[in-house]
Amino acid sequence: MDNALPAIKIKKVVIPLEGVHCASCVARVESGLAGMPGVMRVSVHLPSRTAFLSYDPGLATTDAITRKIAEMGYKALAVSESPAKAENIAGAELEREKNMFFKKFLVSLVITCFLLLGGVYDFSPYTMMMAAAFVWGWCGFHFHAGMLRSLKARAADMNTLVSLSTGATFFYGVFITLFPGVMSMSYHAQWHEVAMLVTFINLGRWLEARSKSKAADAVTNLFKIAPKFARRVKDGKEELFPIDEILPGDVIALRPGEQVPVDGAVLNGVSAIDEALLTGEAQPQEKSPGSKVYAGTINKTGALEFSATSVGEDMVLMKIIKAVEESQAAKSSVQHLVDRISAWFVPFVLLTAVTALGFWLYYTDVSRAVNVFAAVLAVACPCAMGLAVPMAVAIGFGRAAGLGMLINNGDVLERISKVDVVIFDKTGTITEGRLKVSKLRPWKLTEKEFLTLLLSAESKSEHPFAEAVRLYAAGWNIACEAPSAIEVVPGKGIFARLAKDRVITAGSPKWFAEEGIALPDGIQGELREVDGSLLLLADSGRFIGYAALSDSMRPEAPALVKELVAMGIAPVIASGDRRAAVEAVAKALDISEFYAEVFPEEKKQIVLRHKALGMKVAVVGDGFNDAAALAEADIGIALRSGTDIAVKASDITLMHSGIAGVAQAIKLSKVIRRVIMENLLWAFAYNLILIPLAAGVFYPGFGVVLPPYFAGGAMALSSVSVVMNSLRLKRMKI
Repeated sequence: MDNALPAIKIKKVVIPLEGVHCASCVARVESGLAGMPGVMRVSVHLPSRTAFLSYDPGLATTDAITRKIAEMGYKALAVSESPAKAENIAGAELEREKNMFFKKFLVSLVITCFLLLGGVYDFSPYTMMMAAAFVWGWCGFHFHAGMLRSLKARAADMNTLVSLSTGATFFYGVFITLFPGVMSMSYHAQWHEVAMLVTFINLGRWLEARSKSKAADAVTNLFKIAPKFARRVKDGKEELFPIDEILPGDVIALRPGEQVPVDGAVLNGVSAIDEALLTGEAQPQEKSPGSKVYAGTINKTGALEFSATSVGEDMVLMKIIKAVEESQAAKSSVQHLVDRISAWFVPFVLLTAVTALGFWLYYTDVSRAVNVFAAVLAVACPCAMGLAVPMAVAIGFGRAAGLGMLINNGDVLERISKVDVVIFDKTGTITEGRLKVSKLRPWKLTEKEFLTLLLSAESKSEHPFAEAVRLYAAGWNIACEAPSAIEVVPGKGIFARLAKDRVITAGSPKWFAEEGIALPDGIQGELREVDGSLLLLADSGRFIGYAALSDSMRPEAPALVKELVAMGIAPVIASGDRRAAVEAVAKALDISEFYAEVFPEEKKQIVLRHKALGMKVAVVGDGFNDAAALAEADIGIALRSGTDIAVKASDITLMHSGIAGVAQAIKLSKVIRRVIMENLLWAFAYNLILIPLAAGVFYPGFGVVLPPYFAGGAMALSSVSVVMNSLRLKRMKI
């Protein structure tokens, strides 16, 4: 009887939200959705106001999720599996809000000027009240509607603070105007306070929305510039088709100056393509038959025909957008701490405002007490705290994407600043990875027979050694036998089963020793004299020769090693290659610590050994055999040219072809973290100083207390300052 549990199918969606404005909103949505059956993970990204959900469609439905969002007082604008579509919807909503805030700011500014003239001209108190009522009711309607939604959900947020502060001042004025005989003649309605408070807060919200739209440019530009049509070739004719109608296998024509519409493989033609959009490299890349091309890149010179391989959400460009947005939404430990503090912030402010109201009512008068109550509520800014981390992460990760680096999670920022050692793989990482067969040494068979068996063994492998063998064999016009089965042993070699149960073994000398495959007399000494890497071959357990392969070092490697040493980071090499080959590279780079002939599990042990010594370890690799070390390291950095499993196991992916981005990624991550700390310091210091100031704590000693309109302006500037400080990341020199 099979007791195995059925596999859980996880579905990921992106939901643009309406009504999310502060950290309290984020906490409410996340906690509400996380409590639903079937929801595995939820993270709300405040700058873009989007929720990222992973859920089991067998237990939860999109209708149930959207209903839950509505019950919490918010609105799901869409439910999409496409980050590009969600980004467009969220961007359109942000643009609508930005225009609304600006329009209401202008209207309230004009009416505020009229109300200020009340001190000069003797306007009717009812005229003044109606003007103030329009500002409070219409120009501040979105705040009141937000407060009602939060009260319906039995919670409080920034809208609650703004609505209560403006409402207290407004209704105090209404009471004074309608019942003038109740209060003494010294009490006056302060209509300009109401209008100025609404005006300043709307101005701040407009500036904040405007800054947020700029912050999203780094990511949205990735798909905004993508072409909408492609020239499909059929029956020798070219015809324009929408991108959505292009299918894998379609032949696409590309003219000079045009953008590549979808991912594909070149069939005909030679050209150079600018891939700076994806890799950050300014130098165009040469393309010829067999080369890969990617959507959004620009064809510079020649004409090409290519076969579409990936379309829609499967394109590298769309995957980059999704990876960047998901990493922006991921919560770091710092963000979780800020979220917990923010959840208590609004209740704390409400308690402080009520306490200050009671104190000032007892010792002074109603007018002063209402002003203090309104000022405390107006000056408190949960938005600044809520935006401190995600805004810096959004802009910083977008900047990284523009430089050809994908940072896959927010926790990288906290770990990378303390990196002590970087462990490099050799082949394909420090070296070019474009190996060439420099020597064939068959044993008791001809070179052609040896090469035929070697090609048969390596015909289905993705290892750089296999690619070198295939390139070398191409000039011999050899027809190899396709193996019926293969078994790849990561970091060691490969078994290939041919006809008549014949097993060909190809791998390293160390692995041959492990497998008990004996080498003829004299071969051991011969192998020690060979420069480069070695690939030994055996036929059914009998040694039949070896191939020597050579590789060239990446030109940027020496400068990178020097830069890391200058940063106080120790470079280390860990490779499965022979000691002589690894030692030669280490000596050329002046690296004192290196490990040769290590298997994948041993690479992982090297990482663990350094971590046991209290070091923070980064690993840079590109192969299947690097995946375990990449996953175990504090920071895993993979080259995009490497295998998919290495990329998935890493924290940072370098999209360009070289390794110069390793130091750049570390520097950028440190800069992002520094900006986050600056934002948090400002947000907490701001609230720590201005809330007591608005409550009148400093009045006895200094005679200073904030008026409500000044408090509203200060609140607006707080959020804007956090966003503007984060925007510096777009221009900082890395």
